[in-house]
Amino acid sequence: MLNENLIGQQDTPPPHQTAEGGDPTAPPSQGRHTAIGTRKPLSETTAEGVFVAPMGCGLVSLSSNILPGENLTGLLNRILREMRRRNLDAAQGTVFGDPALAKTLGEPLPFPAAFLARHDTPEGDLRGARITALPSGTFRRVQSGNGTQAGVAWETSDARCILLAALAPGDTSATPGAQSAALWKELKKLLADARFNITDVVRTWFYNDRILDWYDDFNRVRTAFFNENAIFGKLVPASTGIGAANPQGAALMLDAMAVAPKQGATLEIKAVPSPLQCPANDYKSAFSRAVEISGQDGRHLFISGTASIEPEGRTAHTGDLDAQIKLSLRVVGAILESRGMRWEDTARAILYFPSPAWMKRFEPCRASLNLPPIPAIFAHGDICRGDLLFEIELDAFKA
Repeated sequence: MLNENLIGQQDTPPPHQTAEGGDPTAPPSQGRHTAIGTRKPLSETTAEGVFVAPMGCGLVSLSSNILPGENLTGLLNRILREMRRRNLDAAQGTVFGDPALAKTLGEPLPFPAAFLARHDTPEGDLRGARITALPSGTFRRVQSGNGTQAGVAWETSDARCILLAALAPGDTSATPGAQSAALWKELKKLLADARFNITDVVRTWFYNDRILDWYDDFNRVRTAFFNENAIFGKLVPASTGIGAANPQGAALMLDAMAVAPKQGATLEIKAVPSPLQCPANDYKSAFSRAVEISGQDGRHLFISGTASIEPEGRTAHTGDLDAQIKLSLRVVGAILESRGMRWEDTARAILYFPSPAWMKRFEPCRASLNLPPIPAIFAHGDICRGDLLFEIELDAFKA
């Protein structure tokens, strides 16, 4: 049995659970991040290989790649043990691996979690997981209309916040476009029920099964929803759109975070442009390159999924994996620098590859740019264009 309070026994590891090469199986980071003016670690890799980092609005991220000989139960237990040691409770989780592995847990987790991987991921393949947590007793659970766990809502001194996770459309037999439209409506309803507006959304994560077959339709639906709800001209959320299947067999799944500043609060939320890329809306993809929340606890920078795209919006370095990785890292680095942040301020990151065999190229590319180790987990998923070979998303936090 596995839940937030009782750690079950580890089962026999499934086949194909580890990545090719040594790099993707390593813990997500090496070394510590120290807050300015103190000696206390702000973020750290624990003895069990879990990277723990604070983020904005009181959130804490716990993430890890799979370790050799480890299965899904062992991976989640390792993260959950660290979570409980810190008196935290899980708000949501994301597991990158064969979606069918969710059945090996025996029963649903007591928090919403998405199990995601490319449609052709090998049986039993497992890459890593991350859990977003909050201090125990500081939030309330949010349920969907059918009674399933949908996320959490909480308050800080300067804002009301909600994190919704693993949302899926009700009718998975509908066309992908219809499922996408239904999911946006469900998101709006869940937010309204919790006294949030759709314009309070700061970040979305979309996991679209076989995304290359219907990404244009997905963008059409999203743009229409944004127009209908007057999102353009206000804050367009940061976002990730990746090709990944799910256990429900839905065309897509969604995570979303919304933040509503309290009256009189000094909290500031703003979109952040990319110094090296054009706005995504220039090529009809409606998301901000990054969004920053500045509050009393510090600054949280959500950097959207970032790939090898030229300033004019075309794919750069077609067919050259290493060049695409390096350009993507330079683009993210430029966004960080534009906000007075460094790679050392990274709280979590995900590295998406359409082929597991390509994952071993990340570390050599990172090292060639003289970048520090990054607390990132690996994921097998399609990028939104067939000629894009890599994507990175990243959260940074500076107290």
